[in-house]
Amino acid sequence: MTARAAALLALSLACGASDGDGGTEQTAAPILSEPPQVLLGTGEASFEPIDGEPHLGLVAGVQGGFHVWASLLAYGFADSRLDMVLETSLDDDPASSMVMRARLSLRDAVDANGEPVQSFAGFPAQVQDARCANGKRIQVTVTLSDTTGASAQDTRYCIADVDERQRREDCAE
Repeated sequence: MTARAAALLALSLACGASDGDGGTEQTAAPILSEPPQVLLGTGEASFEPIDGEPHLGLVAGVQGGFHVWASLLAYGFADSRLDMVLETSLDDDPASSMVMRARLSLRDAVDANGEPVQSFAGFPAQVQDARCANGKRIQVTVTLSDTTGASAQDTRYCIADVDERQRREDCAE
């Protein structure tokens, strides 16, 4: 529980509410939580933070596409099933945008600071024209929302590393 949530709980219990007979009814008011947050990372099997603009290897998928692994940590959502919109683009070019949508089932976990969190690891964030993306900057944006309408967004950047054997030679510069 955050310090703010604990203070709000203590305040609501101390104040109480009138029961209409001049007495005080000791019912707690709902705790106002911090706005939901999402932290976008990478990692196929577990969350790995993305600090700065690291070089991340693009993985060849079984259907011929390429992707970078996207993982996330979600804070303050009411549900463990969240709607996700994940968008990638190369060098901030809207024409290269790829949008993926999914309903995710997150699992309870603890983050690096010991705080409770919900996590999801290993979503394949597809990259358009990936065989020509080596050395290019990839923007990855995730938006999560729950059934109450709460939402959060995070954007990270990385540099694409494409195995030399999988690169195309006729790429436009």
